[in-house]
Parts: sequence; C-alpha cells; structure tokens
Amino acid sequence: MNKAESAYLGKVARLGCVACNLLGFDVEDVQPEIHHPRTDEGMGERASHWLAIGLCPTHHRGPNGVHGDKGILRQLKCSELDLLAWVISRTQS
Repeated sequence: MNKAESAYLGKVARLGCVACNLLGFDVEDVQPEIHHPRTDEGMGERASHWLAIGLCPTHHRGPNGVHGDKGILRQLKCSELDLLAWVISRTQS
C-alpha cells in the first residue's frame, strides 16, 4: 500500500460505518473495519484500496453483515456498490 492509498483509507475510516450512517445511528464511537468488495475479483483477490467501504464489525462480519447473510444490504435495500458510491461521494474534495 502506498501513501496515497493509506491516506484515502484513513478518510474512509473517518466516515465510520456506512450502514450505521444510512440507518441514522451515531457513528462517533465506532471504529470501522475496511471492507473490500469482491465485485469481479476472484475468491482470493480483493478489490483495490480505492474501492474500500468502512463497516462496523457487526455490519462487516456479523451474522447479518456483508460477510454473513447480507441481511443489512436487504434492510438498506442496496448493494455493496451502492455503499461504495456513498463512500466515494463523501471522500471527494
């Protein structure tokens, strides 16, 4: 990972959990984990750091998280790409 990618991931982390944000939860005290969507990547490969999403542990690895049954995506009526679009829209400047 280079300096630019590291700085970008810091911006993503400062946004907090995307799902919690969209649900209207307070994200001040939540340290997000960085999720790399696997759209068009093989099983052992991860997406670029530029395509990262911040998610709290529950929404990342929990039973209803994106690595679980993806219930959070159904609840939000969106896809991982929609979450990524939210992140990108808030990290541009």
